[in-house]
Amino acid sequence: MKRASTEPDLPARSVAPMSSIFGQSSDPPKSSFLTVPSSGTTNTSQPGQTSNIFGNLGGSATTSQPPQTNNLFGSLGTSKAEGTKTGGDLGSIFANLQPNNQGASNPFANTASTSAPTLGATATTTAPFGASLFSNTANTSAPAGSSLFASQQPQQQGQATQPQQNNGGLRTSTSQPAYFNSLLEKGKKRAHDTNGASSFAELPSLQLGLGDIARRARELHGTGQLAGRGGSTDSRAHYLLAASGVKPGASRRDLESLGSQTLPGSSQPHISEWDPDTSKYINHMQQQSTLKMIEEGIQRAHRNFDLFLEQNVDINWDLQRKKIYEHFGLAKASAGLEESFRSNLGANTGSFGRSARRGRGAESSRPGQDSLRRTIFGASSLQKSVIGSPSAQSGNATLFADVADKSTSPPSAQNDRFTRDKQAKYAEKVQRLNQARLQELPYPIMQGFLNVESERLGDSPGQLIDAYKALIEITGEKRDPGTFKDPDVPRERQFADDYLDEAPNSAKAINVRKRILDGSRRCLERAFFEQLESIVAKNPKEANIGGVPTTINKVRAYIRILEARKELTTDSVELQRLGDDYCWAFIFFLLRCGLVKEAADYVTSNSSSFRSLDRNFITYITSYASNPDRRLPRQIQDRITAEYQQRSRIAPENSLDPYRMACYKVIGRCELGKMRLDSVGQGIEDWIWLQFSLAREVNRVEESAGEVHGLEEVRETIREIGQRYFSKGSEGMGSYGTYFFLQILGGMFEQAVAYLYTYAYVAAVHFAIALDFYGLLRVADFSVSDNELLTHNTKDLPQISFGRMLGYYTRDFRASNAEAAVDYLTLICLNADLPGAMGKSQASLCHEALRELVLETREFAQLLGDIQGDGRRLKGSIEQRLKLIRIADQEDFLKTVTLQAASVADDSGRTTDAVLLYHLAEDYDNVIIIINRALSEAIAVDIGETGVRLQPLKPRQELPNHQQPAANSSLSLTSVDDPAILAHNMISLYNSNALYYQKIRPANRETCGILLRMDDAKAKVANGQWSEAIDVISSLNLLPLHASGSIPTIRAMATSFNALSPPVSRNVGPLLLWTITCIGKQREMLQNGTQYENQTRKAMSEEMMVAAKDLMVFAGLVKYRLGERVWAAVTGAGGEVGVY
Repeated sequence: MKRASTEPDLPARSVAPMSSIFGQSSDPPKSSFLTVPSSGTTNTSQPGQTSNIFGNLGGSATTSQPPQTNNLFGSLGTSKAEGTKTGGDLGSIFANLQPNNQGASNPFANTASTSAPTLGATATTTAPFGASLFSNTANTSAPAGSSLFASQQPQQQGQATQPQQNNGGLRTSTSQPAYFNSLLEKGKKRAHDTNGASSFAELPSLQLGLGDIARRARELHGTGQLAGRGGSTDSRAHYLLAASGVKPGASRRDLESLGSQTLPGSSQPHISEWDPDTSKYINHMQQQSTLKMIEEGIQRAHRNFDLFLEQNVDINWDLQRKKIYEHFGLAKASAGLEESFRSNLGANTGSFGRSARRGRGAESSRPGQDSLRRTIFGASSLQKSVIGSPSAQSGNATLFADVADKSTSPPSAQNDRFTRDKQAKYAEKVQRLNQARLQELPYPIMQGFLNVESERLGDSPGQLIDAYKALIEITGEKRDPGTFKDPDVPRERQFADDYLDEAPNSAKAINVRKRILDGSRRCLERAFFEQLESIVAKNPKEANIGGVPTTINKVRAYIRILEARKELTTDSVELQRLGDDYCWAFIFFLLRCGLVKEAADYVTSNSSSFRSLDRNFITYITSYASNPDRRLPRQIQDRITAEYQQRSRIAPENSLDPYRMACYKVIGRCELGKMRLDSVGQGIEDWIWLQFSLAREVNRVEESAGEVHGLEEVRETIREIGQRYFSKGSEGMGSYGTYFFLQILGGMFEQAVAYLYTYAYVAAVHFAIALDFYGLLRVADFSVSDNELLTHNTKDLPQISFGRMLGYYTRDFRASNAEAAVDYLTLICLNADLPGAMGKSQASLCHEALRELVLETREFAQLLGDIQGDGRRLKGSIEQRLKLIRIADQEDFLKTVTLQAASVADDSGRTTDAVLLYHLAEDYDNVIIIINRALSEAIAVDIGETGVRLQPLKPRQELPNHQQPAANSSLSLTSVDDPAILAHNMISLYNSNALYYQKIRPANRETCGILLRMDDAKAKVANGQWSEAIDVISSLNLLPLHASGSIPTIRAMATSFNALSPPVSRNVGPLLLWTITCIGKQREMLQNGTQYENQTRKAMSEEMMVAAKDLMVFAGLVKYRLGERVWAAVTGAGGEVGVY
């Protein structure tokens, strides 16, 4: 098929175009990689010409060649039926690298004649069987069995095919067996020249093997080197390799470097020529040994560091970065990273920063190490911190994701004086609560919190006080409870079983809803009566109470005040009187105050008058007052409902007393679809009271739909009010205290706490504590609650993240008052009585929070306990509350908290903390190990330099005016900063008690005694007491001071050097230096002590010289263990003494 070209003829260029890996790189028009261009160009002067990968690398300058478009797979994709393809010279991937005119011959190139291109010609090609994948099939048909790189074709063959190309007709490939047979024979007989100048490239080759390709590459490399030295090179090969992604220069250097490199395991040590100079040999050996020691030390440090990371580090850097962003307000709080972090950690799964392998050796068997692997760097065993990270500012309201989204204003700053005072007062109440729990006595927790809120510290609304009063009415808490012998005194977690029952129609759920309705109604009635009394007291003239101020008289006085103010009713309505009283208004206000019995007595005492007014009302109110649930029998209920509806429809307007209809509505629960009172002045409190007064909790299966109005309907009304008036973008934002009070009244305790936490987290936390103490709070599982305060369970019931809320709250004061934080965190175990795994989870959460508190505050003496000077143990704040945190015995407590804290303190380098904690955990052997390590480090410090000082432990109590502690004071025995004093205190304590002594390994006790004497010797050397220091060192039996020149004795002493414990062996070098120095100073004193020579002095001096020489021999035997610096100092000291 032919296609006409619309492009004009292109002029020839004088510069050879750059080759590309995908064919000829040229100017536009450009074609797609796998498509055929609309117009092709064919070279009519080069029939059968085939380019190869190494074509014309050494050729000279050539004339121009028109742009050609090459297909990756040549003509292999053409249709068998047509056998044609349109336009262009579609060569192989390495085609068209050959210029049209070539001045010099090349072993891998063709000699072609110059010809002008012909545009618009159509080339017809056929790919015969056996053609190479990369052969050039653009101008001619490739013969069967052609080479991979398509070497040149005879000129005659090209001339034979030229007319067909010029005519643009179809060409059919013809088989030429004789020609190919000759090529095959020539290929078999080809000769190879070892010098690289072979006739191999002159022959048309058949598919080359790997050896042939490698050989041709070597020949090309030799040709390139010759061209680089004498002739010009063609840069197109570099362009080809560069387009293929190969860097020729770097590849050449890499190949050349292979010859000079050897295998890692085949390196031979360099053997220097023998040198008779002994000093050079000794210096060389000393340098080699020093370098080897340094290398071993570096490798050992690497191994120790890697081992520490594998054993201890458990940190997710993405999670830590996310926490930092959230801490500084750069990102919203989210638990996505924590969830991914928790899911990536497993028993046998490694993660970034933690190896899946476990510790090896003695370190892995240390008590508390397994827990330490899960808790270092603040990542607790629950994979999320319970108490939160410490912070200078509070920000509690922004730590929960759902609270941060709803918060309209930042929480009160922690440094606010009113907030701090309120927190201190609340902490005192919580402490008293825990003390009462330990003594198994009742404590009115809500009364205590009510007293704190009554002081009105800060800007807290008054509705918080009303909310506590409502909870007191719901729970029945008494102001002075006395003891639990009183059956009416509510106990700890008394209502948990009923409140947490998830079946809505169960007897337990109905009972708790009844309790909430009755308590809320009583609260509203008492609040109204208190308001009534206040108004009467403020307006004595209008009240005109007279006589005894009984409750009935106070209600009458209140009605007089309303009448005087014309607030009783509208002017158009006439109220019925009975004597001097507005009888219906009087009965209604008695009901409003909760004085139902007084209202029934009033009606009964005026029964004759009421029969004339309403003969049935006496029956209604007496039945209403006598029923504890304030429900009427079915017959009376139907009668009062019918009468109410009849009067409402038939009576003329303004003819009925509105208070009479209100009494009917309240007593008979009439017209429940209309929850308001007409023509009766009502405030918000009156409207709320009406909702609770008409609500009854009954079995919904047994009641008719028209009479069902219970707590759930009241809650739905409260939700509508909140969405309309107390949410963002609502019609009118009211005080948050009002909506919180409504939620408490409706028994929506979880929603109320979450709502209040947004505005006043301090008050919200203590409301949650009070509710949870009596079992009126549903708590969430810490492991599934994410980072939200309010969540819902599978049955869509609300639940509060109680443990996390208490932990976050302690951030404000746990650094300054750790004991108060313990009191709060102990309350998490209130929920340990929950059934199943939930209770165990809450207990574990409490233990984890206490553990984190101990590690963060480091108040070990105060929280975990202390030891007196005589070794007796004092209980800490946590141990005093073992009964409250559900830990069965002391041993379990030690394993849970103390050992973990001790492991972390030891790894952090806090020696005194670790010593105290391991002692409290009764792991006395570890105490001696830590003391030995600290004392060894202190002895290793050179004389004259600043000694090692420990970070002293925080004492249990501070003594005023710098008083000295008594022998059995509560100040910690480990509150010292000198390792020697600490070691002396602890070893003296353990040696005096066999119970301690037997739990310590003899090797560790012996090591501690040696180190203490070494420290004594160091002190004597520093004070210039040379002879005393020599005596102390001699008693250690570590150095050959009495060998008297006996080489076997010295060798035996050097051999025993390897058996010493590491804390002792690391100080043998300094001990050796001190001994030589003391010998030199003592000999100098003997020689300069008197002007007359004494045989005794001379003998002593000679004996000391022999000892010094023995020490130098000993030092030479163990010099590789001493270190270069110590060895140099010892040899210098020996020279000063005169050993050599």
